[in-house]
Amino acid sequence: MSKEYPPEGKGGIANYVHLLAHGFAKQGHDVTVIAGPAQNGSMALKSSQVSAYAPKVSRIVNRRLPLPPPIRRKARGIWNQLERSWAVDGEIARLEREQGPFDVVEMPNWGAEGLCYALHPRAPLVIRLATPLAQVEIFKGGRAARPGLRLACFLEALPARRSARLIANSEYIAKLCGELYRIPKKETDVIPQGISMPNSPPETKYAKKDLVTILFVGRLERRKGIDQLLHAIPKVIDVAPRCRFIIAGADMGEAPQGHSYQSYFESFAADAARGATTFLGYVEDDDLQRLYANCDIFVAPSLSESFGRIYLEAMARAKPVVAFQTAAVPEVVEQNGSGILVEPGSAAELARALIKLVKSPDLRQRMGKSAYERVRTNFTAERMLADTLSCYRQVMAQVGYGRDAGAA
Repeated sequence: MSKEYPPEGKGGIANYVHLLAHGFAKQGHDVTVIAGPAQNGSMALKSSQVSAYAPKVSRIVNRRLPLPPPIRRKARGIWNQLERSWAVDGEIARLEREQGPFDVVEMPNWGAEGLCYALHPRAPLVIRLATPLAQVEIFKGGRAARPGLRLACFLEALPARRSARLIANSEYIAKLCGELYRIPKKETDVIPQGISMPNSPPETKYAKKDLVTILFVGRLERRKGIDQLLHAIPKVIDVAPRCRFIIAGADMGEAPQGHSYQSYFESFAADAARGATTFLGYVEDDDLQRLYANCDIFVAPSLSESFGRIYLEAMARAKPVVAFQTAAVPEVVEQNGSGILVEPGSAAELARALIKLVKSPDLRQRMGKSAYERVRTNFTAERMLADTLSCYRQVMAQVGYGRDAGAA
């Protein structure tokens, strides 16, 4: 289950669900994905569009509770969660009637999609943990004690509490969700996300004419540390004017005084820093892969990451990473191996780390090679698929469920 699913959805959950679904389908497993509605209004792929090695995709709209408008406006987010969960449970029941029972049902914790199904599961329910709602709201400046938020967090936690197994993409998120959901004894498998590796190792790349390109990828919001990066850029340019910064990501409108982050940056940066910085906005995946391939340094000073797929994307292209040493980032980026991790929230420390890499081509190359090897060894799609399938089989064996030991 994933409300967002390519091509309509491009978020972290959408990406790993897409990778898992297609990977399992290619291995011969019978896979169905329940996702949100397609942009063109189509509710499902036609049978002629589904290959033998692709998952079936069922796109659904939320069921609508018959609520008076004042009540719906009062708690719109909660009703949306309930209606989505109700629709997901109904679609699972329909598919069960048409094609028989499932062996395992997996859903993310985000959005409480598994709420209704968790109340009466017909197959073992596996919940994969990502950044919980409470943490996201706190970084957005919300109040954790707000009644509506507390109820939404309770609804998010309930499926995890009732699941047969939890999967976390990092030790950090396993501990955080265990504490928030009050399930310290729940068995949790830590299965890092994986990515598809390039067909061959990236070629060694040296900056052209000493012009070093530094790439940021991510939504332009406080949680991604864009504020600190923008204040670090002038410090870097003052010392190393032969740099350019490329900022790729949609602006979420969280800059001070309600400005875009580009306008905010232009309000305090000198001409040299403004001229060296390009804001691209949202970038499609093909263009994004070219940006990874052509940069010299990757920077993403996120203040909170449940995992950090963007780091893997850069590391797989043999790029050294600069990031904050916080949340799950140290589980992905090895300090002084595949990158440099600095004190969270410090623009000065961020600038010093970038300057260090800008001034040392040999260090960039060494860290880039280390980054590539780290992904190849620990974070491949194949490893994620194998570990997830092993988890499914263990769950089926423990509950005595499943048509055969190899089902998924």
